[in-house]
Amino acid sequence: MSPCQRWFSESARWLVLNGRSEEALKRLQHVAKINGKPEMAEKITLEVLESHMQKEVQSSKKMYTALDLMKTPTMRKISMCLMFVWFSTSFAYYGLAMDLQKFGVNIYLMQVIFGAVDFPAKLIALLMLSFLGRRLTQGLCLLVSASVIFANIFVPKDMQFTRTALAVIGKGFTSSSFTCVYLFTGELYPTVIRQTGMGFVSTMSRIGSMAAPAVLILDEIMPALPSIIYGGSAVIAGLIAFLLPETLNIPLPETIEDVECTFHSYREKKKQSLQEQTQNESLTLQDFKQDGGKYEENKSHLHPLSENPVQIKE
Repeated sequence: MSPCQRWFSESARWLVLNGRSEEALKRLQHVAKINGKPEMAEKITLEVLESHMQKEVQSSKKMYTALDLMKTPTMRKISMCLMFVWFSTSFAYYGLAMDLQKFGVNIYLMQVIFGAVDFPAKLIALLMLSFLGRRLTQGLCLLVSASVIFANIFVPKDMQFTRTALAVIGKGFTSSSFTCVYLFTGELYPTVIRQTGMGFVSTMSRIGSMAAPAVLILDEIMPALPSIIYGGSAVIAGLIAFLLPETLNIPLPETIEDVECTFHSYREKKKQSLQEQTQNESLTLQDFKQDGGKYEENKSHLHPLSENPVQIKE
């Protein structure tokens, strides 16, 4: 046994799919004991493991291709949205990073600053992902990045410090967008086609990075045109990000059917909660009207000059 095998266990899912269920059971029981939950190790049996993995075993017999990313409605919506989000994130990121000379600062110093801003940007992104959710974080990062790019258009060229500070902030938010979209994509795509999906959208990211330098040529036509294109792309992508389903505190999908069922039921629950909220508000309004009518009816029995709700005896 190599040192790596002592610390890293083989995936239990992979073992079950390859007909090594007993080995997978031992691995899971060992992990449960390491996590301080020996009672869970006793509950996990071979029958329980195979019953929970039955759907995955059936799905593993089917071969999936990139075409499966577009076959079903929810998968098609997710893939189309992620294509543009990945493209625009990379497009704006490299557009800012490759146009350092226009800020009038030493390009080597700017490169260091642009690299250093990634550390706090990624920490902020992780906090936002935990508290605000994936969809809101993705959309906000792209929209704030776009607003900073647009703001830099109107800053005079002699205010180099302000222009540089805005560029660094924009670069930070595009970096946060990259952090978010990597995590978001992995949670949206199911296990059976996750790597195919990641490769597909990453290709769009590479296309965005290749297109970014070509846009810089347009400054000969109009100096602000590259910034308008970078910012406009980020705005569109930020709005498209809000069309994606939220994945915070939702189990990872294993199959394409899980994606369709999970996010469809999520939308149905959201609609149901909105309907219940509307019904509760209407009931509250009806109760208020009824109470108001009773109050007016009781008030009619009071003496007209009396403010105390006690009837005046004749």
